[in-house]
Amino acid sequence: MTLSPNARYFTWLIFFCFLLFPFRRTVELPMLIMTIGGGVLAYQYGRPFFQAPAIKLFTLLFACIWLPMLLSVPDSYALEKSASTGLTFIRLYLSGLFIIWVMSDQKQASLLIKLLAGLTAFWVVDALFQAATGHDFFGYAQRPDRLNGVFGERSLRLGNALPVLAPFLILALRKRLALMLLATATSGAVVILAGSRGGWVSFGLVCVWLILSETRRRGVPLWKAGVVAALIALVGTFAAFENPGARQRLDQTLLLFSGDEAKIDQALSYRWTLWKDAFAMIDAHPVNGVGVRAFRYAYPEFAQPDDPFLSINEASGRPTGAFYAHQIIMEVTAETGLIGLAGLGLFYVLLVRSWRLASHERRIQSLPFAMAALAWIFPFNTHPSFYTAQWSVLIWLIIAMLCASLLPLQKTGDTANRSLG
Repeated sequence: MTLSPNARYFTWLIFFCFLLFPFRRTVELPMLIMTIGGGVLAYQYGRPFFQAPAIKLFTLLFACIWLPMLLSVPDSYALEKSASTGLTFIRLYLSGLFIIWVMSDQKQASLLIKLLAGLTAFWVVDALFQAATGHDFFGYAQRPDRLNGVFGERSLRLGNALPVLAPFLILALRKRLALMLLATATSGAVVILAGSRGGWVSFGLVCVWLILSETRRRGVPLWKAGVVAALIALVGTFAAFENPGARQRLDQTLLLFSGDEAKIDQALSYRWTLWKDAFAMIDAHPVNGVGVRAFRYAYPEFAQPDDPFLSINEASGRPTGAFYAHQIIMEVTAETGLIGLAGLGLFYVLLVRSWRLASHERRIQSLPFAMAALAWIFPFNTHPSFYTAQWSVLIWLIIAMLCASLLPLQKTGDTANRSLG
């Protein structure tokens, strides 16, 4: 199975999903085209296509998440919402098939990495310009306490999204140490100023992996790299926290060590309240949860009367609560039960096992995608919604690209190659 000479157009189609990501549902247009493309590939190449190592891995990973979603539907608190989420989720799988097929050509994979590095650089420069002038290149005004950059004045997604794309920029410059350090420092400053503490953790994980990888590759003693990294982090953090909003987020975080439950809840932006209610949902519906994307509809039944997230839906007059649990393990378990938790656990096991079994060359090729995946799905962090349309697009694009870079599309051997040809 070979790509056409115009395969770069397919690569640009994948890139458009990332380019349009800040602009909400516009990303669904390239996703629709890729979904159709994935369906055509599945129909055209049939069984041999699904026996390819990269496709097998992606299929298993997707099944770990998708099947529990379907099993949560029958007794969901919002049957229609859960059913539509489960049905439309399949577009992510078909799009993933298309991505793996495109990335089977190493030239296209390299082009995609370069495009993502360029996009990330633009996000960083745009955000720094906003920090300096109060407006970004598109005229979006900075929020009083947090950078928002290309994501606009109503969205605070920059702090969560940038750590996912940062590895592409940083690793694209790894042959030029000074530029790589500059890209890391400026990206880190933007992440701090964007004010998402989950984003701080995500970017920190990327930096730790980067240090371990680069010291091993360059033969530099780990302690020397650690000293340099610590100095850069101290300077960058000191400069960044001259911003009142970032300093306020740090002061709020320090309340975690107060020992007072109310202050700890405040430090976590009242996520402790969310998680207590999520635990109550799990206790009441342990097998298949309250239904995927039905968290907000189940919430009033388990919340205390003074819960800050309780509200009334203006359109339906129905009481609702927080949209999701803001933590991937809690969200998956509350909405899809222990079945979903088992699926999520298997999902992590398969990813880690595939990384460990991959060849050294494959690991090098897949490093930016692996770092991007870690930044988003590291389980011990706070998270955007795992199931919501916009964020699920981002993470499944990354997972598909990781599968494509870790494993070959075709089986080794002439017979397999002919069967896909």
